[in-house]
Amino acid sequence: MRIYIGNKEIAGYFMRLKDGFDKIGVKADLLYLVGNKFYTVKTSPLLMLNQRMFVFYKKYNKSIYFPAVIPVVILMAIFRMYILASSLVKYDVFILNSEPFFNFSELAILKWFNKKIIVVFLGTESRPSYISGNYVQGKYFSNGKYNFNLCYKEVKSQAERIARIEKYADHIINHPPTALFQKKPFIAWCHIGFPNDVPTKALNVKQSQSRIVKVLHAPSNAVSKGSETIMDIIDKLRKDGLPVEFVKLENVPNEKVLDELAKCDFVVDELYSDIPIGGLGTEAAFAMKPVINGGYYADQIKDDHHHSVIPPSCFCMPENLELCIKEYILNKSKRENDAKILNTFVTENWNSTNIALKYMRIISGDIPSEWKYNPAEIKYFMGYGIEKNKLKSFLIEYIKKFGEKALFLDDKPTLKSHILEFLRVPSN
Repeated sequence: MRIYIGNKEIAGYFMRLKDGFDKIGVKADLLYLVGNKFYTVKTSPLLMLNQRMFVFYKKYNKSIYFPAVIPVVILMAIFRMYILASSLVKYDVFILNSEPFFNFSELAILKWFNKKIIVVFLGTESRPSYISGNYVQGKYFSNGKYNFNLCYKEVKSQAERIARIEKYADHIINHPPTALFQKKPFIAWCHIGFPNDVPTKALNVKQSQSRIVKVLHAPSNAVSKGSETIMDIIDKLRKDGLPVEFVKLENVPNEKVLDELAKCDFVVDELYSDIPIGGLGTEAAFAMKPVINGGYYADQIKDDHHHSVIPPSCFCMPENLELCIKEYILNKSKRENDAKILNTFVTENWNSTNIALKYMRIISGDIPSEWKYNPAEIKYFMGYGIEKNKLKSFLIEYIKKFGEKALFLDDKPTLKSHILEFLRVPSN
């Protein structure tokens, strides 16, 4: 059996999944149609050329240079068709993520050739864009106005794309807060985990004896990660006399993040997250560093998952983030104890070998019933990366313009009614 993993890297997840397959003796190859500037992965000249053409396309497809983009798009399509055709011969299992060959229409071809298809969603690609802070406060907001038309167009396309994936994929791995558009049961992400292994250089660094506590924050998107609020909290605590130093890294290679991770005392990852720990948090956990993550899902995660599969990070409501940071600054023994507990969890459950073995169970069809989640049970709708009152204001105007149908949740009447009730309640 040979496994195809593609078509782009996300937070180191897929390169470390391949490491896990290598360790258990299963042949798996990374084939990335799109590059990731934060991670360096060796690839073939053809894939490298395709990645560079994609960068050119993204840069110039909406500019005055668009005519020059047309031959690039044609050539890129030819390359992708060749890669897909050759992969049909070479691989038995396809583990795919948010970058398709041709908007996931290729899944019908893979299915026709009786290939095993596993699609992995890690957040933004499946979370409805109207509850994604990185879109609401970024892509859909400019010059003081929201572009509701663009939002509706992309959400409609997103819902259609997920339906297409559900039609052909053998299995989908997703997280309940981001799976609102799914209609069929899926494998809940917490039961699988985020593959990693111990970054030894982070563990081997001798910790400073200074009483100054170093806090690391490394956002990929400062707006959706709540970086400004996090910085304000740290600044306030510093002015209150607490011994704290704040290190913020933005848009830097993963190697640089690991270097700083080795030197910090704890990590503050996000303000409005819908997961207890993500890529950075997992790296921190393996490096024996505690993690604080804020998010509205913190109050609901235990409704969706047994405590045994929830990473024991400090996952708190956004309004409690300051208290959690303050406690970690003042209480070294708590930091160290929480780091050990979190490290034990990830090293036992989320090491790359263990997760590769979980994937082998999925491939073979040996899937425990408790791994499956019924999307009809989804209750959470506060999204990610945005304060709840800002989200409410956006959704009120969005629905006013397009109607309730624009939520694309007619198959989930209870969830839909909860959202509408939330919009009717006056903001605090």
